[in-house]
Amino acid sequence: MLKTTVVGNYPKITEEKTSVNLRRARNRFDLKKTTSEELESAYQETIKRVIREQEEAGVDLITDGQIRWDDLLTPFAKNIQGIEIGGLRRFFDNNVYYRRPIIKSKLSFADYSVVEEFKFAQANSKKEIKPVIPGAFTFAMLSLDEFYHDEQKLVFDLAEILHKEAEKLNQEGAKIIQIDEPSLCFHPDKLKLVEESLKIITRGLTAKFALYLYFGSIKKLVPDLFDLPVDIVGVDVVSKKENLDLLLQYDGKKEIGLGCVDARNTKIESQSKLCVLFEKVTKKIPEDKISINPSCGLEFLPHAEAQKKLKNMVAAVKKFNG
Repeated sequence: MLKTTVVGNYPKITEEKTSVNLRRARNRFDLKKTTSEELESAYQETIKRVIREQEEAGVDLITDGQIRWDDLLTPFAKNIQGIEIGGLRRFFDNNVYYRRPIIKSKLSFADYSVVEEFKFAQANSKKEIKPVIPGAFTFAMLSLDEFYHDEQKLVFDLAEILHKEAEKLNQEGAKIIQIDEPSLCFHPDKLKLVEESLKIITRGLTAKFALYLYFGSIKKLVPDLFDLPVDIVGVDVVSKKENLDLLLQYDGKKEIGLGCVDARNTKIESQSKLCVLFEKVTKKIPEDKISINPSCGLEFLPHAEAQKKLKNMVAAVKKFNG
């Protein structure tokens, strides 16, 4: 049977008037009109809501929605010595931005970034929570290096720091850890560097690791992409249609995250067309090795549309599974 999951982030703001408005809570805190305890309560209530919505939608493997995250890198950058948080930069080809880390000196681990978030989410979830960390290569590519001037050394130091995070997540009960490496699609010549960084991050751990790529083509990465030291490879078959054909040439030894629901477009997919796609893919890859998921994180969509997308995705999978 096919399974379902999500890729990471989820809309923080809901139109529902009975729910906590996190944006308003943050604004009030910035204006010193509310306390840090009240802001923390708003975060916790929002995370519980996001978990509940994914559970009610019927998603098998969920995340905490990355509600405390401003972007992919900042939660980690602020806990690494040697990094200064810089100005806003565009996040790939999207109309959203991230704060660019500036590498000022040799990097070293300062504190865990998402371990407490994972523990809180798991304690408030009926389903398994999948924590997410950035890949070392994407972290390096999206940063401004003013110290190393040596890409490999920077990536390997970041990988060692991310290994500590993954190790603690594993110790706290994380069974599957997702690593986001979207930059690899745009730098396929760095596949070997990414492979070595993944060996460092995953070293000696019992958790399964899912490597997720999105926004780009895997054309110049296959077939070696499927030999990387991870258990699951997540591919966006929406942004680049060619990725589906490339997946169908694969021998099916690894698990696949099939990013077939467009997380950057509000149009709801046809369940019948999704089932046709599932039929096509399962002729090449065993059903028990496939997870159906959005093409990337859902935070690019309004809350209501993200909910509809998830429910529709799960309904299509149930229809296919019979």
